Amino acid sequence: MKKGINRVKMGIKALVGVIGGYLGVISTILGTMLGIMASILVVCLIAGICVYVKVIPMFTEAREVVFDNLVNMTEEDFVMNEDTQVFDDKGNKIGSVNAGRFKYTKISKISPYIYNGYIAVEDKRFKTHGGVDLLATMRASVALLKNRGAITQGGSTITQQVIKNNLLSQEQTFTRKVAEILLAPSVEQKFGKDKIMEFYCNSNYYGNRCYGVASASKYYFGKKPADLEPAEAALLIGLSNSPAAYNPVAHPKEAKQKRNDVLLKMYEGGAITQKEYKKAVKTKLEVLQLTEKTSNESYLLSYAVHCAALSLLEKENFEFKYTFKNKKEYENYQAEYASVYSAKCDDIRSGGYKLYTSLNQKKQKKLQAAVDSGLAYNTEKNADSGKYALQGAAVCVDNNTNYVVAVVGGRGTKDAYNRAYLSARQSGSSIKPLIDYAPGFESGQFSPSTVVNDHAIKNGPKNSGGGYRGNVHIREAVARSINTIAWQVLEAITPEYGLSFLDKMHFHNLSYVDNGNMALSLGGFTEGVRVVDMAKGYATLANNGEYSDRTCIKKISHVSDGVIYKDAEEKTQVYSQGAAWMMTDVLKGVFNESYGTARALKLNGGQITAGKTGTTNSSKDVWFCGYSAYYTTVVWCGYDTPRAMPGTYGATLSGAIWKNYMNQIHQNLPPKDFEKPDTVCLAKYDSKGNIIEGTEVTGDWKRSYGMDYFATDILEDTTEYVDNQTDQSRQNKARSKLEKFEKMTITSIADYYTFTETYNTLKNMIAVIKDDDVRKEYSTRCKDKYDSLKDESVKWKDVVKAYEEQRSEENTRLAEEAAAKAKEERETQTRKTRIALAQTRIKKLAGYDSQPSNVKDLLEKAEQAVKACKSYSEYNTLHSDYIRSRQKLLALPKEGDPTSGQSDTDSGTDNSDTE
Repeated sequence: MKKGINRVKMGIKALVGVIGGYLGVISTILGTMLGIMASILVVCLIAGICVYVKVIPMFTEAREVVFDNLVNMTEEDFVMNEDTQVFDDKGNKIGSVNAGRFKYTKISKISPYIYNGYIAVEDKRFKTHGGVDLLATMRASVALLKNRGAITQGGSTITQQVIKNNLLSQEQTFTRKVAEILLAPSVEQKFGKDKIMEFYCNSNYYGNRCYGVASASKYYFGKKPADLEPAEAALLIGLSNSPAAYNPVAHPKEAKQKRNDVLLKMYEGGAITQKEYKKAVKTKLEVLQLTEKTSNESYLLSYAVHCAALSLLEKENFEFKYTFKNKKEYENYQAEYASVYSAKCDDIRSGGYKLYTSLNQKKQKKLQAAVDSGLAYNTEKNADSGKYALQGAAVCVDNNTNYVVAVVGGRGTKDAYNRAYLSARQSGSSIKPLIDYAPGFESGQFSPSTVVNDHAIKNGPKNSGGGYRGNVHIREAVARSINTIAWQVLEAITPEYGLSFLDKMHFHNLSYVDNGNMALSLGGFTEGVRVVDMAKGYATLANNGEYSDRTCIKKISHVSDGVIYKDAEEKTQVYSQGAAWMMTDVLKGVFNESYGTARALKLNGGQITAGKTGTTNSSKDVWFCGYSAYYTTVVWCGYDTPRAMPGTYGATLSGAIWKNYMNQIHQNLPPKDFEKPDTVCLAKYDSKGNIIEGTEVTGDWKRSYGMDYFATDILEDTTEYVDNQTDQSRQNKARSKLEKFEKMTITSIADYYTFTETYNTLKNMIAVIKDDDVRKEYSTRCKDKYDSLKDESVKWKDVVKAYEEQRSEENTRLAEEAAAKAKEERETQTRKTRIALAQTRIKKLAGYDSQPSNVKDLLEKAEQAVKACKSYSEYNTLHSDYIRSRQKLLALPKEGDPTSGQSDTDSGTDNSDTE
């Protein structure tokens, strides 16, 4: 009995021990779980703080985006941009640049296979959700957390895609995603499911410039969108997902596979039956590629797009270059320029822009008619293109405004190739005033009366006709277009110096190969020059040497951003006033002298003109460049593939076109001479064509025999150069400097600099002395003095190095301080200006008894000014003031309608340009 009791006690004890063990384990587990839960709570708290700090600001920004869009949202926001439009100098529409194939189609005229297919593939719950698919959004949110905020997965409904494509930016950001979600319910409530699907089908891009399902249906299948079969609908649905990857023309295999993938989803989603599915996947992939006939861009339109692209690149601080040191620099620039330029042109052609230009349609018609009639004698056409073989191009610049007013790129209106700015041709003698003579006048080495010997030059050019005239004044050489004189002038001033003037006037197509090219003196360019550049170059002469960067663009606006560019003319004094005016006076002789090459091209009514002919070898290119005080016009004629035109010259073909046109546009303008600068005087000249001192007269004196014009400012600037023309003068200056150099010692940093600089300068002065004995003596004395202080110079070199490093660092520090201060002052001034502008425009909204006729413009300008202050602390106050003022203004009755209240249709701002 006792043993039994003991066994029971032992059992109970053992049981208690087991239970105690389990309780210990349970206690440990509970303790661990509590620790884990505490850790989770801490992590969640930290995560919550992080979310609040990072996400809340983005959420707030998204709500502001939503508000701005809801206030202004209309059905037009979901329709594709209209074609880019171009307007003339009077504000009249010239035409539109076709953005692509697009036709808006109602949902009732779109096949159910299309929209039900999109639902099956893109948004299965489209018919039931309220704009946001919560399940898809949750999946995307989980992926967002896993990838630390990076958007890697979809989740967007069709409604959200419509919003993204038409209301928001395309960037992948959390803010944009939140804005999509917040906007979706409101958009669905305002427009309804059918309209949203209609927007979606019309806003998708299907490749090959097909925008919207209607244009795609016609291009690929020759059908209306209502008549599409399942296989065709599936192809378009897949194509819109990635037009490049699934292009049935370029990638038929990939396109068919994608089509079949879409068909399967359509079957699984109930958009098509099993029978339709089986038939569709067996259907052969066939596309028609039907295109509609579209008219070529006119010369005005293509030139406007070109100039707009340049203007926008300039606004974006693209660094244009015109001359190049070497092949590498040239090729690198050309590749960069071609890329950004073509991208900008494509963007403009994609639609939504308005280009306001200086182009005058009346002058354009006159210039086109002059080119066409001038070339009408030649009716030959190219066999391959059916277009005229002999071609011409012309550009007219208004010398008062500096804008291009007319541009003709070829004969008639059927040729889209605009030779005025796309083609570069050899200029012949027409380049001489710009690269030889005006720069020669500028250098001070030449003037109109300078005498140069016309003679045969070894390895140089020949004159037209083969003869030589001996000593000839520059004035006569220009009027006769003597080649050897032009060659000698450029040789004296160097081709690099001459090219520098074309660089300042933004001549395109200049090549690094032309560096040092003496053939430039006669227009022998590697690639040629453009008609538009020649016109701007001669207009620079007409404006006394001042180049204007104006093209034909006055203003550019965009449908979503308003005015994005306004012309701000920049002028460059390329030639001095004196050099340019003397060149113009010399070029008058081309018309007025009995031997002038353009003596038969004088304008009616005594109009005063200056100009130059240009004819290349075998007359492959013929030019006439001429101007009055009113207009500059340049005309080129030739074949696209250069070929000889025997008996044709600049004066006979291009000149005749020039005269015809210029007579018309000057018909009601009184004769006007070019204004002579005060720096130009009339003086007698000696046998070498140099001014005879003391014979100068100023005022309105007319040039007579033995007298010619000189520019006093050029003479003053080049006195030292002229003195150095005689060897004796060189010797005297070198001896004087050498004697001072021989007395120098080095006792300071300043002495070291002076010694080194003087030594280098002196060597150069001695090197150009023609007398061998004198040059040798001076060189020896200079070297002996340098060697005597060479050791001392080396010692000072280390001192100078340390000094220069300290000075460089100090200059850098001062420059950084100045830049920082300037930046701070600019930012402060910008802030004050923007706030003041916003306040002013808000105030303009008050004080009305009824809505003014320009209410939309007032609201738009006020809203833009307020938005510009978004980053400032005053923004909230300004925004509130704007909203209150806006509501008050819109609550007023409209002008002439005292009984009307706020207009529903005017509840948002109008972003269209009203100017």
